[in-house]
Amino acid sequence: MVSADIFVAETEFKNQESFRGLVTSGYLPAFAGDAASVADMLRLEAKFAIESIEAAAIWIADTDSLEMKIVLGAQCGAHARECQRLQERLSVLGLAPGSYDPRQGGYSKLFAFLRSLQTSEERVAAGLLTLGGAAVARLGALLAVCGERGDAETSELLRSGMIPDEQRRADEGRDRLVLLATAEDSQARARRAVFKTIELLGELYEPGTLRRVLGRAGRK
Repeated sequence: MVSADIFVAETEFKNQESFRGLVTSGYLPAFAGDAASVADMLRLEAKFAIESIEAAAIWIADTDSLEMKIVLGAQCGAHARECQRLQERLSVLGLAPGSYDPRQGGYSKLFAFLRSLQTSEERVAAGLLTLGGAAVARLGALLAVCGERGDAETSELLRSGMIPDEQRRADEGRDRLVLLATAEDSQARARRAVFKTIELLGELYEPGTLRRVLGRAGRK
């Protein structure tokens, strides 16, 4: 068994490689050629945000650690603010206020997996470290798309709000996992949670899955 520091550093390195592959082979191609893809990308972020809120809320209710309750509560608040900013931006981009509910299309397999996690190391590894890092990579790609299209307002939302928030989530996950992954069994649980999270992200980025979870009814 390696030390917790080395385990987390190796996990982050492998995650970054996976995120790059997911963005270039799945996420960006899934939205290619769609004139309204920036709005659709933001709708996907709203879905991620609401599912993150609900998963964290479930975890808050059944964790004994006061410190984890506070960490997860902060995540709920950050994603609630993110969801509100996304809804405001989507209204500007043409979606009628109240016409899009990020829960439409049902909850994702990723959410079902997150709510099934039982231990703090699994929740931190998947819900904070991995999903935070994946969001930073995904939003960075979206920022580049907005730059190419001259969408300065969405670029500012991403650059000054969403990307820093997600980076803080990933950083919190890193710090917490170092404290939690101190035994062979805890590292094994965290590793499995990370692997499954990345696998489910890859499935979610597939065009057919995105069409189902986003739908098209919300467009104005």
